[in-house]
Amino acid sequence: MDNLVLASVVRELAAAWTGAVFEELRQDSGTRFRLRFASGGSNALIAVSVRAEAPWIGSPSRRWEGPRWSPDPFVGVASRALAGRRVERVLKLPVERSLTIGFTGDLALVVELAPHGGNLVLLEEGRVVAALRKSRATASRLAAGAVYQPRPSPPRGVDPFGLSAEEIDAIVAASRRAGEPDLEILRRDLRGVGTEGASLVLAEAEASGETLGTVLERRLARAAAGEGRPCLVAPERPWEAVTRGSFDARFRLLPWEPLPGVTVVVDAGGPAATAGLYHECAEAAEQLGARLRSLAGLTRAEASRAEAGERRAREDASGFARGQELGRKAEALLAGLSRASRRGASVLVPDPYAPDGEPVEIEAPPGVPLTRIAEDLFGKQRRARRGAEAAARRAEAMRARSEALGGVLVRLEGAASEADASEIESALRALGVPVGLARSARQARAQVAVGRPSLPGVRVVTSRDGFTILVGQTGRDNDRLTFKIAAPEDVWLHASGVPGAHVVIRTAERGGAVPPRATLEEAARLAAWFSDARGNAVADVQWTRRKNVRRARGAAPGTVLVKRFEVLRVRPGPIDPREGVP
Repeated sequence: MDNLVLASVVRELAAAWTGAVFEELRQDSGTRFRLRFASGGSNALIAVSVRAEAPWIGSPSRRWEGPRWSPDPFVGVASRALAGRRVERVLKLPVERSLTIGFTGDLALVVELAPHGGNLVLLEEGRVVAALRKSRATASRLAAGAVYQPRPSPPRGVDPFGLSAEEIDAIVAASRRAGEPDLEILRRDLRGVGTEGASLVLAEAEASGETLGTVLERRLARAAAGEGRPCLVAPERPWEAVTRGSFDARFRLLPWEPLPGVTVVVDAGGPAATAGLYHECAEAAEQLGARLRSLAGLTRAEASRAEAGERRAREDASGFARGQELGRKAEALLAGLSRASRRGASVLVPDPYAPDGEPVEIEAPPGVPLTRIAEDLFGKQRRARRGAEAAARRAEAMRARSEALGGVLVRLEGAASEADASEIESALRALGVPVGLARSARQARAQVAVGRPSLPGVRVVTSRDGFTILVGQTGRDNDRLTFKIAAPEDVWLHASGVPGAHVVIRTAERGGAVPPRATLEEAARLAAWFSDARGNAVADVQWTRRKNVRRARGAAPGTVLVKRFEVLRVRPGPIDPREGVP
């Protein structure tokens, strides 16, 4: 977070929070937290992000819509220690990207916001009680009981706050002689100015004809006096730009208003609100980009698997040639029964397909009638033909899947917006790729309100007969699905003899009746599809009541023992395109 913007935010928070009562610290995600204070009958809410690339603090611009997050132990420690405490001070050193919130009882919460150093630290009497993050580099500095020390200052640069214009100009002149450009001098040789502040100083100096030292001294003095407010350069409405995928470097958070001529400058209602708006939009835009990149990588991987599956199926289909050979031997055996001559474990008979009648050698165990051997050969021929036909169908399905995934990749090349990402996720789900299953807390609450449970880690499918089918994802998800979610009378399925997903058909809500055969087969196909038997032509799937399934003691999560079961033989099939996801 820009140091000069942070200074403005801290001044605003100091005015608003001093005397307020701390209510709670909540965790929205792995890197985002919310602090709530009560003051004068109203609540004040602030968001803190300790994301490595760009930590920040500011007022949230919209309600948090991410999935629910299990809080870090630090959250509980800090909440219990600070609950009901009154804020006595909010402080920030001029060049440090951190702030300290002091509470009654000699407690304090330090918010560190340096890039790749975002952290929350709880202090008592100036000593560390707990820290959100501890690395090797901070182990001694943030050890419990140690006297708190701020992050070490960078070795380069001087503190410009309090320097005169002449002193700043002397530093600039010395660095210019060393060949450094003015922007780098202001950014690196004068700590706390930042990239955006340096750019504004350069533009103002060029427009006014003043020296860099004169402009910077004046601007730092105004900032210290609370004059000037951060603003957001926004060519279009920020959140709309995020949704369309057009939030980019044109959007800039500045420590004060630029010179006239900038198209649109937004003040969201104060430093904290403006900073929160910019950083939330920037994070959302980055997450959208990461989402699209992830979809592209997943689609390429699925396309590669489909191509490999088609190659394997084509190779399997070529095995029909061996089936023809078996039939040819069987026909030769029956045609040459009277002229057959045994030789140990084989028999020689004339080959009716050979022009010269050259004999063909056929395996024939002693004591087995030749007619029985011929029947066995015909049976193997029929099985080989059926296998080849199934392999050909599988190869065609993999070819169609590969082409469909190629079409998705083409769409991904031009994808930029949230709508594009959602449409691509829908297309991938229709192809059996489990993506876009997570839903926001608000959506989850809405679905619970209409009777649809929120099941993180579980795919949800509706069978053609209207039964709900649940499919686990990881080993822990399988364990939770089987022993926490499924009822004893629900039907449980798993691919036989291979690792794979636990699948549950909800039947308890229908009186525990055995589901229709079609639903059983749909669920069995899913169990085979989400298992290591996915590439087989057919797979055996065990099914039983959930009450017959027990955890395997001492084994990894998801490993079970089945008391009694029946077996269905099915072709592995993808998830139904009509999938409903909580």
